[in-house]
Amino acid sequence: MTKHNARKVLEEFLSFPVCSAAPVLRKFAELDGAVSCIRDGKENFVYVPGTREDRIVLAAHADAYWDTLYAWDTVQHSVKKTREGYVSGVPDRGFGADDRAGCAMLWLLRNSGHSLLVLDGEEHGQRGAHAIRESCPALFSEINSHNYIIQLDRRGSSDYKFYYLPVTDEFRDFVRNSTGYSDAGMNSRTDIVVLCDKICGVNLSVGYYNEHKPAEKLVFDEWFNTLKIVEKMIKGPQKRFELLNEE
Repeated sequence: MTKHNARKVLEEFLSFPVCSAAPVLRKFAELDGAVSCIRDGKENFVYVPGTREDRIVLAAHADAYWDTLYAWDTVQHSVKKTREGYVSGVPDRGFGADDRAGCAMLWLLRNSGHSLLVLDGEEHGQRGAHAIRESCPALFSEINSHNYIIQLDRRGSSDYKFYYLPVTDEFRDFVRNSTGYSDAGMNSRTDIVVLCDKICGVNLSVGYYNEHKPAEKLVFDEWFNTLKIVEKMIKGPQKRFELLNEE
């Protein structure tokens, strides 16, 4: 894909209102085979099953840290283009690059043959992921029948996180060698921590900075670099990586 086409998709996703995840979820829900839960609250998701036998899950979250602030305010979010990427057009709040940047990547990779999972409520305690784990056992089991999960929701340009998931050394080596990125440590948590019950998962940098702050920004070339890395990473045959048995 060209930078021009990728940028157009990214700008479309950055333009969606951040007061609700629903517009992003509805876009994915229109894809063939999509299984969706879109209602009031934050326990929402859209799952689009892949067509490959060796499929993985590509995950991102549609909600934004700023959703409640914008929901109760008459101020509309806006995005300003800069030489390096994008910043908020509103002085006292961000614009939702965390994680509309990841959602845009999923849309660009929708024809890869791999499964897509777009979640709500990550910024509110991974509520969409918990809803799947606790209330949708068949879907939770299906997610863990995949070979592994890549979540696209990490700050910066060149790091990854497994958090405290008991991933194997083989999976660590696979991620490091495939990306050239660095391990950013175990602190914090995100949706893969909830979703990965049997399989390994990783969260990759997608080029945003200062998330949850008014100075939030997105560096386009860093975002596009991760997109191209993931595109190459998931193209060939995919091996299954199971979590270590801690018993």
